Amino acid sequence: MRSLFPILASRFSSLGADRSGNVAILTALAFVPLMLITIGSLDVVRMTTAQAKLQSTLDSATLAAASLSNTADIEDTVDEYIQANLPDTAPWTTLKLTMGDVTDSLNAKSVEITATVDIEMTILKLAGIDKTSVLASSVAQQAAQNIEVSVVLDISSSMGGSKITSLREAAKGFIDTMLKEDEDKEYTSLSIIPFGGTVNIGDFYDTYAVNSSTPGVIDSPSSANYYVNKNVPYGKFMFSTEREGCIEYTDDDFDMAAIPANSRPQVPDFTKWVATNPWCPSEDSAMVLNSNNTTDLKALIDDMDLSDGTGMDIGALWGAKVLSGSMRGQLGGDFSDRPADFNDEDTLKVAVIMTDGAITAQFRPRDYTTTGKIKNKTQQTIVSKGNINTASTKADDAVAYFKRVCEYLNDNNVQVYTIGFQINSGSLPDQLLKYCASSLSNYYFVEGLNIEDAFNAIASAVNNLRVSG
Repeated sequence: MRSLFPILASRFSSLGADRSGNVAILTALAFVPLMLITIGSLDVVRMTTAQAKLQSTLDSATLAAASLSNTADIEDTVDEYIQANLPDTAPWTTLKLTMGDVTDSLNAKSVEITATVDIEMTILKLAGIDKTSVLASSVAQQAAQNIEVSVVLDISSSMGGSKITSLREAAKGFIDTMLKEDEDKEYTSLSIIPFGGTVNIGDFYDTYAVNSSTPGVIDSPSSANYYVNKNVPYGKFMFSTEREGCIEYTDDDFDMAAIPANSRPQVPDFTKWVATNPWCPSEDSAMVLNSNNTTDLKALIDDMDLSDGTGMDIGALWGAKVLSGSMRGQLGGDFSDRPADFNDEDTLKVAVIMTDGAITAQFRPRDYTTTGKIKNKTQQTIVSKGNINTASTKADDAVAYFKRVCEYLNDNNVQVYTIGFQINSGSLPDQLLKYCASSLSNYYFVEGLNIEDAFNAIASAVNNLRVSG
């Protein structure tokens, strides 16, 4: 008979080798945390949903509060959005809102908000987690630059027919685009400067032209005083003619020096090539400055008449002057504090110069008392420093003046856009407009009548710079 001990030892050994029951035990032990994770994910979903709703509400609130068109108090705007989007029930009753940095100036706003909400746990309480906080933060900012735009438009005799019609439509479309929204109008001023032989300076005429009170004024000068072969005396000439609005200029004026009051000779009423188109543009073609009034601006575009000659140097001169801070408070219009200084960080300055031909020199009539078409000698009225210019007039002089204005604009960080309307590629006007534009992409060469495309592209480019943030 076998001994009992070896038998018992064998049985115990076999029990140790059999692990089939361990799987059930381990599964049972793992079931509890697995269930907590699975069912607890419902709490995670609640947290995620709450965080998403909180973030969305904060984003909407900050965007609305930072909008430049919103005149309400920033905190009031945020509160309105919170109340409208988050009900007065759990978990939103635990909302804690913190306002961060806030900027609220004329042309810039920024709002920063941080918020937390406590979420009560359900299943995860079994794991010792009673509640947790979800966090959301949002920052919104909007900065609009003040924009000052001068638009210099060619209304010379060659712009007749379909060309002036196309220009009118294009220019009015440009005005509409630049002043489309009330918010745009608040920050945007336009100055429209038509030029023919010269520029009708409107109200500035009384400021700069000589008058009967000017010391040394020569009223109704004789031909001997006014027309002296090739010599052009720079006198203080005044004329008893109906047309007013244009003055003669000196070399100093193109250095952007201030024009002394009542110091410049008047330009009489005369024509050079086309009897119906006066050298000095009509009163209806006088420049309109510093305006955001679409009605006034469009009225000028509709009413402007053709004028003899292409004094683009004079047009560009005024396009630059009305952007200079030295003229602040003198332009009239809708903005008493403009133009800003060129280095003003909150102001974008833009000049648009359009022409369809070559610059012409400035002239005087042989006999300003003659009615009808008046032929003229080649005499220059923009004189060098001194009293008499003995050189015959040359378009090169006007070209040099135009270039000086362009350099002045670009040196002062003005965005200059130029448009060549049906000019010849490679011609002098083509070269000058390329020279003047701030970059080659700022020059628009228009071959057909689609000048509206050029103005639309310029308006789009300027508007892209209007708002950041």
